[in-house]
Amino acid sequence: MDVGQAIFNFIANPDVAYLLLILGLFSLVLAVAAPGTGFAEISAGLCLILAVIGLAQLPVNLAGLVLILVGIGLFIVDLKLQTWAVALGGAVALALGSVFLFEVTGEVVRVSLWLVGLVTLGSIAFFSFALNRVVKSRHLKSKVDPRAVIGVKGTVRTPLLTSNELKGTAQVDGELWTVSSDQPILAGTTVVVEDIDGLVLKVKPAEKAVGDAPPSED
Repeated sequence: MDVGQAIFNFIANPDVAYLLLILGLFSLVLAVAAPGTGFAEISAGLCLILAVIGLAQLPVNLAGLVLILVGIGLFIVDLKLQTWAVALGGAVALALGSVFLFEVTGEVVRVSLWLVGLVTLGSIAFFSFALNRVVKSRHLKSKVDPRAVIGVKGTVRTPLLTSNELKGTAQVDGELWTVSSDQPILAGTTVVVEDIDGLVLKVKPAEKAVGDAPPSED
């Protein structure tokens, strides 16, 4: 048996195909909730493709698959409603869909009950805690006016040198920002934000005493 056939047989295992499906759906939800990382998008695509290949070789019960999708959908709804009733409904639908994912035939094909329980509990944790925090964090950031940081003081962490086009980093308002200036600024210097261009802050020294000559670079 060659490697390709071994991999094909592996993903056609009911537990593996099911787990790939769940991971793919979770990654897809994460990609929609927190886009831009790239990892979630790639993970979703890869897992779902492999899941389809594996499930195509198994007697899939459409009703079970629909129940799984309904369960994931209810978890997503719960992110907005924040009600345990909806989350509980999602967990029940997911568990039932997982149990009945495959049709009853002469050959015993089913997802292991321990895996169903683990995935159900993991789903509750994923949507109720991890993903909920991500969504709330992004929602909070979207409400904050980025220009509110103008006039705030910070401390330079990476010096702004002529060799790096007078760009560096600074700790401003509890966050590390990329900053730029019209003059060299040493690390440890207190600066004040003059303007913001995208994700780059324009800063100037808060005090006049700033060495014009940057430290020598090794």
